[in-house]
Amino acid sequence: MTGSGDGRRVTFETAERTLYVRDALEGERLALRFDREPDPRPALVDLFALPVDRAVSLEAAWLSIPKYATVSVRESGGEFIAELTDDLTLPCGSYCFDVVGVTKAFVRAVDVEVSATGMAGGGAVEVAFDRPTTVTVGGRSLHTRPEATMTVPDDPAALAAAVSALGSSIAEASPERSWPTLRGYPPRIARGDELDIPASLETPDAGVEIGVPATYADVYRVAPLAYYLGATVVAGADPAVRLDTGYAEPLPNEGTALERRVSELLGTTLFLDSLSRTEGYVPSERYEYERVGGELPFYPPNLADRSMSDRLMEYLEVDFETVEPCLPDRATTAVLRPGPAGMELLGHLAHLLAPIRVRGSPTASVRDRTGSRARAGSRDRGESAGSDPPIAAAMASDLPVPSGTPSPDDAPLPSGAAALSVAAYENGLTRSRPTRGDFRATFLADSDERARAFERAMTEPPDGVDAWEILVRPTREKARDLLAGPGVGLCLCSLPADGSRIACSDGVLDVADLERVPTTTVFERAGRVAPAASAVTAGALGAIAVDGVLGSERLRTLVGLLASATPFAASVALARVREVADVRLAGDPSAIAVTPEQGGTQGLVRVRSLSETEHAVAWRSLPSVEARPGTEYHPLFEWADTLPELVGTEREGPRPLSTAEVLDLVPEPDSVVDLNGAIVFERDGATEADVRRSARLALAERSRSSGDGISARFDGERR
Repeated sequence: MTGSGDGRRVTFETAERTLYVRDALEGERLALRFDREPDPRPALVDLFALPVDRAVSLEAAWLSIPKYATVSVRESGGEFIAELTDDLTLPCGSYCFDVVGVTKAFVRAVDVEVSATGMAGGGAVEVAFDRPTTVTVGGRSLHTRPEATMTVPDDPAALAAAVSALGSSIAEASPERSWPTLRGYPPRIARGDELDIPASLETPDAGVEIGVPATYADVYRVAPLAYYLGATVVAGADPAVRLDTGYAEPLPNEGTALERRVSELLGTTLFLDSLSRTEGYVPSERYEYERVGGELPFYPPNLADRSMSDRLMEYLEVDFETVEPCLPDRATTAVLRPGPAGMELLGHLAHLLAPIRVRGSPTASVRDRTGSRARAGSRDRGESAGSDPPIAAAMASDLPVPSGTPSPDDAPLPSGAAALSVAAYENGLTRSRPTRGDFRATFLADSDERARAFERAMTEPPDGVDAWEILVRPTREKARDLLAGPGVGLCLCSLPADGSRIACSDGVLDVADLERVPTTTVFERAGRVAPAASAVTAGALGAIAVDGVLGSERLRTLVGLLASATPFAASVALARVREVADVRLAGDPSAIAVTPEQGGTQGLVRVRSLSETEHAVAWRSLPSVEARPGTEYHPLFEWADTLPELVGTEREGPRPLSTAEVLDLVPEPDSVVDLNGAIVFERDGATEADVRRSARLALAERSRSSGDGISARFDGERR
């Protein structure tokens, strides 16, 4: 085998008649097989209409693509022709084959006739040309993890320089950057003694500058906007967005007003960019354009080839009130302290385009209230194993905090808030999630009574759960072995917990000392967020701390939602956990417990019965760490002529549904159904009689008060 490895994101390797496109950031490679041994030569990336990291040319008469997710064909200028789901022949022309697999590859050939076969059967895609020709292969990293780490001293001006480089991961200067797959994962920020921005990170030159006071708080507040715009942040300047056209848009001096204005600018720019891309790489008619297009002073696609500063000049002419009704929900809103420790979260939060608020004192207490010892170096990263208060907090639109924006100083955190830490995001980069349908749940019970409640909940496991087991009053060794089990996706623990320690039959097990924990943990009788935060520090993707205990049906609903790739906060909200107990999260509230289907976007369909035979319906896609801002969601309903919409958008059905149509919603693999306040799983086997009974109960309860229905099974009994 021969290869070319020079530290770039994409390299090429050959072996016999195969060219491998290697994604160095992902550690994966995609195979392209040719009719002859390839002899690749460096080629210009500018030959491709879509962004590529690197390209080579070679001679070939045909190629085979053995493993892929999708293959589509475009004109060489980038215009979409078709997805290769059937056999296809193309007349003489110049074409580019867009391959999505473990990485991204493009195969370009000019002045050729094409025949393609093999797609419908799920085997290799075979593409043949009418003659041997020069083929150019381009590769682009999926860039789902940081490319490098920037070291930043405790100095707001140095932090501003690092924030200016976050946009180095964005592959596209045009409105196509509104696609999350073209933004890439920003580089990490780590606290250190001096500023070090690796030379491999190319700081964007977008012609946009953001001036802010030289404080951590204000640099934090503008970081996601600076990342998306590719802007240079200047600490110590008058607050404003300055364009290379000479125009300056003033920004507020006061902190909360600045947060609000930055959020408006980011939401508006992303939204209008998403309309400007509708005739771009992936053409789409958009639901939002039907709502707002006529009120805009420009035709968005006409801005596709304009610079960022030119587009902003146009976007700033649009009143926020015009686009506000169309802006989708954000997955996560972060609340950072105004000290330097929060800087290490910025790359991860920028990846989500998460709005940032600043509250609380500059530093968190480093005293471990549980008495356990924080892991070595964790305090240097702004974390401690199980300590309160956390370095940062977060909230999700699906689980609003009743008191408004929480502060990391709140002790305990208010119900619905999350303790945010760098560990949660780093765990997501290094740990794999269970696949949907291969989800193993375990229960640690403190009594036979609690064990029976778990058993009742799982007698008919909800969708997505493959296996489950219960341990009653386990020893430390058995609990440790269970928590470390490689196949465990979820552990629900009702054992007494004190900070990071849980009480076993023969003593105390400290979660902070474990080398491995399940990807998701739910603690009952927690009282505060500390046990959940400890699980995240030990390696979990996220954790939930419930003050009380959950009834069998509510427990089953929560487990089923988590196993169905519903984000953590949405799972807690839809299971109506807060109706029985306060609840807090650790990690990003938009994290998911399993690998999702269909590109990572989970949908929610709400059904509200108007009578026993008519039911109003609304749907919404759930934003998450996988379904990030700019993602399009296209539900396909037989009873609605739908158009794509941005993830996080809520829509109402055009007409009431019949009872039979409601039942047709349940088997959808990428959505969950909320019927009058009860989550309905496919395994529940709901019938028309069940839907009518649900309608009768809902109509009766609605006249008095909102019902507390959480039953996921239709056995004629409310639980």
